[in-house]
Amino acid sequence: MSKPIKGFHSLLFFLIGLCVFILPLFTLFKMAFEAEGSLNLQNFNAVFHSVRTVGAIKNTLIIAVASTIISGLFGGIMAVIVAYTNIQMKRLIETMVILPYVIPGYVVTLSWTSLFSANGPINRLLLELSLSKINMYSIGGIIFVMGLSNAALVYLNLVDILRKIPREQEWASLISGYSVKATLRNINLRSVLSPIISGIVLAFLSSIDNFAIPVTLGSSAGIQVLSTYIYEKAIGFGPNSFNEAAVLSIILASLSFVTLFIQWLLLRRTKSLETAPLNHEPRILLSEGKRKALQFGLLLLLFCINIVPLIFMMLSSFHSGYVKSIFDISHMSLKNYRFILTAPSMYQGFITSFTITIAAIILCVLLGVWVMHYKQRVNAKATLPIELGASLTYSTPGIVLALSMIFYWNQVPNVYGTLKILLIAYVTRYALLLLRGSNTAFLAVDSELEEAALVSGSSHWEKWRRILLPMIKHQLFASSFLMFVGAFTELTLSSLLAAAGTKTVGLTIFNLQTSGDNSLAQAYSVIVTLFILVILSIRSSLEKKGRVTND
Repeated sequence: MSKPIKGFHSLLFFLIGLCVFILPLFTLFKMAFEAEGSLNLQNFNAVFHSVRTVGAIKNTLIIAVASTIISGLFGGIMAVIVAYTNIQMKRLIETMVILPYVIPGYVVTLSWTSLFSANGPINRLLLELSLSKINMYSIGGIIFVMGLSNAALVYLNLVDILRKIPREQEWASLISGYSVKATLRNINLRSVLSPIISGIVLAFLSSIDNFAIPVTLGSSAGIQVLSTYIYEKAIGFGPNSFNEAAVLSIILASLSFVTLFIQWLLLRRTKSLETAPLNHEPRILLSEGKRKALQFGLLLLLFCINIVPLIFMMLSSFHSGYVKSIFDISHMSLKNYRFILTAPSMYQGFITSFTITIAAIILCVLLGVWVMHYKQRVNAKATLPIELGASLTYSTPGIVLALSMIFYWNQVPNVYGTLKILLIAYVTRYALLLLRGSNTAFLAVDSELEEAALVSGSSHWEKWRRILLPMIKHQLFASSFLMFVGAFTELTLSSLLAAAGTKTVGLTIFNLQTSGDNSLAQAYSVIVTLFILVILSIRSSLEKKGRVTND
């Protein structure tokens, strides 16, 4: 590749990284300092002298820390059990552990409020026993739901790394006289300290970033966190609402980046086990009785906390209005589902989310393949602006990114107020997933294969069609699936960026909830959940087919 072409690519990568990823965040930062036509600290003074700001920060930290403790303990214990014991049905158990994370937060919240509704069997039983009802619309409710939802982050970050710990280390500990518990504590858990911390950090960042769960369970109870406070300011009509929202966004983003910095300090000298081979053989052999008891207990626990709430939500979705019992079959009907499937105002949100998500995935795949192929084959340094920018926008809380999109793209004609800004926001938010996926894919492709294809007379198009694309397609599919699940059901970006009269899946359910149409919101959530489960099953079958083909 000639120097002028290399220079053109470097300039193009720099402009994309700067204009698409970095400048929106800089615009938000600048907006926080603008007041009365000049740059000053007036907005900061107004925000920090507000009692509501102190309360929002306090609630954010309390909820994030408490829910992260739940996520760390539950996700970590489940990872150890699945990775090391000889229980059966591990694939089913793993699916049930990650289910609350795959399903959108607002759907999980709806399922739990359906379970503990005023006319639900649990609260009715508690009243008959002269006990207090369980109120999900509280800080405790937010912590509980968020903790269960983020447990999958700790589990997924830990389970495979546990399997990579060399068995020789454990054998040496056991031969030296240490018990299985002491070996697990002193050898295994210390060896995976890095992924444990990473999983906990991910759970914490997800908690402070979460908008759906706090706005659903906290708004009616007057519980405010930074993400919902920023949303309130952004949709407000005060003279400095946007500027104060920008200040709050800086506070929230600072929490994220300080957390990431602390993680870097803690892990900068740790060794990675990523290259070690996986070993699926059980390391803690339980007796037949203990194995069956543990297996039954886990399945029962996971069924109660992850499946039962969804069942109650489904039962509630067949009712319209208030009923004494959700089990009252005489008042059940398909009225809500018929309305959702026939009313354009209902199903349009599904079509919009699906269309924009697919378009964003295509753009991210093209960007990721182009940038990472250039990085691996031509110049690694040239792609740094895009990689840095994508990392920043992915690490930035969603509500902060949405606000920066408003400030920045409002200056560009025919973007803000249309679906274009939502498409740009999706690409900006999730591009890192495809960049990392593409980089991993190309690392597994030897450059000599490309050279051999060109030497043998193949064109560049034939090289891509016959060699590169078949070799990288599985990794691209896996990364695209992660992006699809996140973008299709997201709420935070669309709550501020969706065009007037336009709805996404998340925004449709959110509007139904806030307007009091809980039965319709529950029915819509059931449809979305079934759709996600279908996508999960398709992904699983394609992965099995790919493994069989490779074998």
